Amino acid sequence: MVDTQILISDMKRYNINVSYTGAFDSEILAVIAKNVEKAFSKDPKLNKKLFKIFIEFAQNIALYSAERISEDNDGHYSGFGSIMIREFEDSYMLATGNKAGTNDLKPAVAKCEKINNLSRDELRKYKRTQRRLPPGKKGGGNIGLIQVALMAGNPIEYKTIKLDNDTWFYIQSVLINKHN
Repeated sequence: MVDTQILISDMKRYNINVSYTGAFDSEILAVIAKNVEKAFSKDPKLNKKLFKIFIEFAQNIALYSAERISEDNDGHYSGFGSIMIREFEDSYMLATGNKAGTNDLKPAVAKCEKINNLSRDELRKYKRTQRRLPPGKKGGGNIGLIQVALMAGNPIEYKTIKLDNDTWFYIQSVLINKHN
């Protein structure tokens, strides 16, 4: 059994402001997003960045996690994963983790690598190009991660941990500077 006092103490010691693991359905995301919006309201510009990046990362889990949770009897499913916001002296780190199949992981990693190798101006140009593409399937012309990199002004870090032959645990994070 988990001792909640130890858990809370550890979260405080590591400056974890927000932490959630579970289904990423619209109702839960709305509640967490509202708390994220309130938690950082001292600086509206920073609050807006954290909120938008939170939403993008959370939507990625909701849509692309290999682990799916049934929402209702109509066959709707939500992705399952984890999200965390950790505070440092000069920045916040927003991190997510979820299971991913190899076929979904490869394009996600490739997209992060491409985004991380572009300058700010190149990112803006890439975003405009992607925006003009027709809506597609997973990993298509979406611009969410490009927008995350532009807003954060830092690279999107990622790590993959192999779970079995075709399943990985995919961790994605970005630092958001407090004073930009």
